[in-house]
Amino acid sequence: MRVSIIGSGFIAHTHAQAIRALGHEITVVISSKAENAKKFAEKWNIPRFGTHFKLALEHSDCIHLCTPPMVHYQHAKAALLLNKHVICEKPLTIGPAQAKELWTLAKSRKLIAAVNFNVRYHEASARAKKLINNTDFGVIRMVHGAYLQEFHAESDFYSWRYKEKLGGKMRAVTEIGSHWIDLVRHWTSLEIAAVSANFAHFDKKRYATKEGLIHTQKQPEAEQVEVTSEDAAIVSFKFSNGAIGNVVLSEISHGKKNELTLEITGSQQSLSWNNEQPYQLKLGQKNHGLKIDTNPFGGGFDSTFMAFFKEVYKAIEDETAFDKCTFPTFQDGYINALICDAIYQSAQQDATWVKVEVD
Repeated sequence: MRVSIIGSGFIAHTHAQAIRALGHEITVVISSKAENAKKFAEKWNIPRFGTHFKLALEHSDCIHLCTPPMVHYQHAKAALLLNKHVICEKPLTIGPAQAKELWTLAKSRKLIAAVNFNVRYHEASARAKKLINNTDFGVIRMVHGAYLQEFHAESDFYSWRYKEKLGGKMRAVTEIGSHWIDLVRHWTSLEIAAVSANFAHFDKKRYATKEGLIHTQKQPEAEQVEVTSEDAAIVSFKFSNGAIGNVVLSEISHGKKNELTLEITGSQQSLSWNNEQPYQLKLGQKNHGLKIDTNPFGGGFDSTFMAFFKEVYKAIEDETAFDKCTFPTFQDGYINALICDAIYQSAQQDATWVKVEVD
């Protein structure tokens, strides 16, 4: 399989490592800066590199999009129109209309189009889904959890994530919340029917230094910039079966490297997971306390990419697999975008409940 990678940042290297481990050929790397494309190509021994997307379209069968969200739509559409399969980083697009168009296009051409919700591919996730969908678990009543990071606590690199023209109008919701939302849908097989959200925008006026850092306090010779996306959000949910839930999303939680927690409460049992303890599932039952189910050989972050890409490439090689995809597709990316957009609309209306309507 000839594969092109668009983007040269941290996540692109993770893609490259997994692609190579699976035995596929990386033919092209594209970056917005020629110097970065060259360095990436040299590290991974890639024969072609550049800044023009057309080069990737000419020399690949599948394209990995590892770029800021604002350019996902144009690149994915161009690739699909030329019958290229696409694996895209989340979020798929900055809005549901674009996501729906991409999903419709991929479906009409029977192309494999996947969104990298890799958290699904922790080994514990498959165990959790099986337990939750067992009749012993009972009817799902409540879903709650959090996704907490410290990455955007002061001080931080002034990256595309702070810039609406590249990252979109949201940050915590689309960057980390999208993973949590996808995992809930995957585990429970429920849809989110309505949302109510509060956003926290701390220090909208910030200061970007020549060293590329962003601060909340004025710095010598720093440029004043405006950050309009949310630092944190608290979201409540109503699910399609009548269950309720909520999540706390934060990119400013000191000491939290990358902590996703999720608890599902059924009528007979409960199950919880923390991705910073990825091998453990905690099972609860009345009068029986908590049971910890551990698999020390479950694998970690890098293995999730391997498992995800392996499933996607198997589907690409099997030309009859389009309608049988079990991995997160552009359809999931579209539904995720709808939910995130409803969250944004709710936050703009003082936490008014907003319905999520999939058409």
